[in-house]
Amino acid sequence: MFYPNTVSTKFHLLKASAIIAIASATVPMAALAQDAATDNPAALIAELQEKLRLQDERLARLERMLKDATNVPAKLATSDRDTRVVVAEATVADTRPAAPTGNLNISGDMRLRYEHNSSDGDERDDARGVVRGRIAATYAASPTLELGARLVTGDPDDPNSADVSLSNFNDDLQVSLDQIYGIKTFGKLSVLGGKFANPFRRTDLVWDGDVNPQGLAARYAALDNGSTRIGGSALFFPIERSTAAQDSTASGFQLTLDQKASEAWEFGFAAGYYDYEIEAVGTADSGDTRTNLLDGSGAYLSDFDLLNIMTEASFSGFGDRWPLEIKAEYVRNLGADDYDTGYSVSASLGQAGAPGTYSFGYGYHVAEADSVFAAFAQDNIPYASNYLQHTYSFSYALSEHLQMNTSLYAYRLKDEILIPFATDDWQQRLRVNLIANF
Repeated sequence: MFYPNTVSTKFHLLKASAIIAIASATVPMAALAQDAATDNPAALIAELQEKLRLQDERLARLERMLKDATNVPAKLATSDRDTRVVVAEATVADTRPAAPTGNLNISGDMRLRYEHNSSDGDERDDARGVVRGRIAATYAASPTLELGARLVTGDPDDPNSADVSLSNFNDDLQVSLDQIYGIKTFGKLSVLGGKFANPFRRTDLVWDGDVNPQGLAARYAALDNGSTRIGGSALFFPIERSTAAQDSTASGFQLTLDQKASEAWEFGFAAGYYDYEIEAVGTADSGDTRTNLLDGSGAYLSDFDLLNIMTEASFSGFGDRWPLEIKAEYVRNLGADDYDTGYSVSASLGQAGAPGTYSFGYGYHVAEADSVFAAFAQDNIPYASNYLQHTYSFSYALSEHLQMNTSLYAYRLKDEILIPFATDDWQQRLRVNLIANF
């Protein structure tokens, strides 16, 4: 948020200080000059030279302070409302007061996508246009209480996608709330309630990025000394309420450890356990059950008690422009008798931040049919589980708030025997996205 009175006041105070400093320097020098006839000339000259040197240093500091006070980023000078955190704001952070109660922030993004699907076999090629829009607001009700909500496009009955295909005889787009929450902070502990962003460290293998859990969650920062960070998160997630039978719920926790090993290397580790109790499925549809195994009555064949482990390493030795990140993830469903394991490995090089910068990425993913809870797993391809997948990606920053990225997914069923009428050919999905954020 831009504070015009603060910057303007600082400028005028520094200007006045400079004038006073110059005036205060000339008065004693004039008095010394009048007494020159009676003092030692050599000592007087040395004293004057020292005073001039100190005064020059003082004036130089004042000039630098004046320059810093007037170099306000253009974004701050033209708007009194932050739309998102930007790097430029760090240059004036020390001159801004703490955010007052009632601070309202608005942010959002829009994405235009072209998608093309093809197959190595006899499947028909298909292409479509896709749009997505999201706008979020947060409100600081007090220094320790934040309220938030977000509007998104897409089908409100689809928990892991906000995309809208351009079709349906030009029908208008659906818009719904996918987040509405409160966050209360008690020192190192934060408690969340409502429908909120996922509190866990994640990838699309287990949790799709569009899934926003509902219920209660907590995050705790146990240690952060600059080189070591230890924390934890917990979640209670009511999935389906039933008046005739038991409810469907999920609960889980995750522990995280991050360690800066040297100037160039950082390592991270996360271990989580998620326990699903799926009793009521009255509102579940085929898009939720997807590729999980079902019995003859349409109920899940397995329980879902997921052990999830993630590791990552980042290397900055190639320079700020070329950070290298490597990630590995493992998931095991302890509630399944078979088809219970999934894993992924991925790497990325570079970062698409400043205009003209770019990054590359590759990932390999394997998920057996009951290794994950399909309703909340990835929707990048038609299969949420029981697949093999290669992912290639490229991102390019067109400007500070505009990015283009491309992803190519090559995938196929892992265990064809479980879906005998589905194709076992390798299929490809190409996505080209233009993303604007504000």
